[in-house]
Amino acid sequence: MKRFLALALLIWAAATFTASAQSPGNPASLELFAQAFDPTSPAFQPPASEHLLGDWGGVRTMLNNNGIYLQFGAIAEVAGNTGGAQQGATSANQIAFSADIDWQRLAGLTGFSTHVIFVNRSGANDSHLFGDNVSPVQEIYGAGGDVAVHLVSAYAEETMFSGRLDIAGGWMNVENDFASSPLYCDFMNNDLCGDPKALPGGDIGHSAYPDAVWGGRIRVRPTVPTYVVTGVYEVNQDLYSQADSSGFEFGVPRDSGVYVPVQAGFEPNIGRDAMPGHYVIGFGYDSSNFKSFADALPASLGQFTPPHTGNTQFWMLLDQMVLRNGPGGQNGLILLGGFVHNDGDNSSYGEQYYAGLLDYGFWHARPEDGVGLLFTYFSMSGALGKVQAEEAALGLPFSNAATGIQTHEMILEVNYNIHVYRGLDFRPEFQYVFRPNAQSNIPNAAVFGFKASAQF
Repeated sequence: MKRFLALALLIWAAATFTASAQSPGNPASLELFAQAFDPTSPAFQPPASEHLLGDWGGVRTMLNNNGIYLQFGAIAEVAGNTGGAQQGATSANQIAFSADIDWQRLAGLTGFSTHVIFVNRSGANDSHLFGDNVSPVQEIYGAGGDVAVHLVSAYAEETMFSGRLDIAGGWMNVENDFASSPLYCDFMNNDLCGDPKALPGGDIGHSAYPDAVWGGRIRVRPTVPTYVVTGVYEVNQDLYSQADSSGFEFGVPRDSGVYVPVQAGFEPNIGRDAMPGHYVIGFGYDSSNFKSFADALPASLGQFTPPHTGNTQFWMLLDQMVLRNGPGGQNGLILLGGFVHNDGDNSSYGEQYYAGLLDYGFWHARPEDGVGLLFTYFSMSGALGKVQAEEAALGLPFSNAATGIQTHEMILEVNYNIHVYRGLDFRPEFQYVFRPNAQSNIPNAAVFGFKASAQF
């Protein structure tokens, strides 16, 4: 663990030095500072986006002028495989509605806004056909339940001191503010879309979209490019089960503790082209009780160990634009990388590493087209592997719903985003899964498909 902390400090120092080396007279930096700490700025600033149906005959502009921002979207992810335990193809789909209300603009409540999201999900995941439960190739399928309407989140937010302090609380998930980036869902595999899979997969306390718990967080921004955020969230053992498939189960019948994440971020805009970057170091602690993997073995082997309290997670994530192709925040060549470490005594996911790139606007005739490349490596828990080895020797079913001893898995993803029309994108996909389910007894799988998305 010490070597990881040392590496984190080195990366943080290098990023800080890079930012300090840029000219203090950079107009882009001064403009960013003025916008971030402007006391007249709105309580909520929606991200710039296109819409297939345009302005809805002027209705959207009217609503926006009153601080009401509505979004309707749909995503379809289709994938078929060769290799793996079984061949086939599936489709996973989502329809989403969100409403963000700036009550400062609507009713004069300074800095106050509310947010709510609903989704409908359907379909199946190709990974289940070829035998992989470690990282689904279609991120849109899984949590969310096979229900007509699933509540993703509903929370309130208050911004104070010209943006230096931001507090949010309500029905929300950890991923909303920790270890996440809008860049991640430019990929279809669940290894990164949302946040790195080893975090919510490694600890139910690190709740992720589209499932929420009661929680709150506070973010302090001492300067424009730096922030520190922490929070406290319920740990709900029913979070990813059918018992909470609707998202409206607001009680806490399976509450087992609290999850406390802490994250520090650095967001420079480097050089004359103000190329954005995001550097993050985070830590999470779950106060729940955890059982040993060895408890799955017969009691006659004397493997039982008492439950122990507390699970820890650590993450370092970064992305940096290194070449600008256009004026937008994503118009350029962006490098991504990250590392997640879990407590292997509690989580089946030991560690996750990833590296990738995104390049938007390189083709000037089609500035909103882009290419993505991502490589991810998962190492599974050594403690889990030892138990599975004993289960194999005894002829017992394998723990963790496996069919062999789990060690590591690697995933390569390549895609090309075709901007078809305003608010409409089509992204052909290729993924290659080495050692599906982190097992040597399942053949490698090649996955072909596409991701189509529309904003109405």
